[in-house]
Amino acid sequence: MDRRIDVAISAIFVFFGLFVIAEATTIKAGLYTDPIGPRAFFYGCGAIFVAGGLFNIAQRLRGWRASPGHMVPMEGVADEEGHPASFGRAATIAGLSLAYTLTLVPLGFLIATPLYILACLRVLRQRNWLFNAALALGFTLFFYVVFAQGLGVWLPVGPFTTLFRDLGWIIL
Repeated sequence: MDRRIDVAISAIFVFFGLFVIAEATTIKAGLYTDPIGPRAFFYGCGAIFVAGGLFNIAQRLRGWRASPGHMVPMEGVADEEGHPASFGRAATIAGLSLAYTLTLVPLGFLIATPLYILACLRVLRQRNWLFNAALALGFTLFFYVVFAQGLGVWLPVGPFTTLFRDLGWIIL
C-alpha cells in the first residue's frame, strides 16, 4: 500500500474541515440566539475532520521515519473464509440507502424504516427472519417514540398522517 495516498487523502480531509469551518462563519445568527448558536455544530464537525486528518498524517509520517520508502505492508486481516468483503454488497446497501431517502416521505418513517432494515439485513445475509423482523420493528418503534414523541422531532408518517392527527400525535 502506498503511504503517499493515505497522506493525500488525509490532507483532503483537513482542507474539507477547514472549508466547513470557513463556511460556518457565514451562517447568520437568528433573531432568537442561544448560548451555542447556529455555527457550533459545523465548527465541531470541521474540527473533527481537521483533527482526524492531521492525526492520520502524523501517524503516516512517523511510520515513514521508522521504515524508509513509501510502500508499507497492508493493514488488517484477510476476509473470513466464506464471508468475503464485497463491493456488490456495499453498492447494494448504498442503493438501498438512496431508495430509503426517496421513499421516506411518501411511505413514512414507520413503513420505510423497517423495510430498509430488513432489506439491508437480507443483503448482509442475516437469515433469521424472526430476529430480523423483531430488530427492524423494535428499532423503528423505539426511535419513533424517542424522537417524534419524546423530543418533538418531525418524522414523516406517510399514510398514517390522518390517523395520527386525529389521535393528536402530530400537528400538521
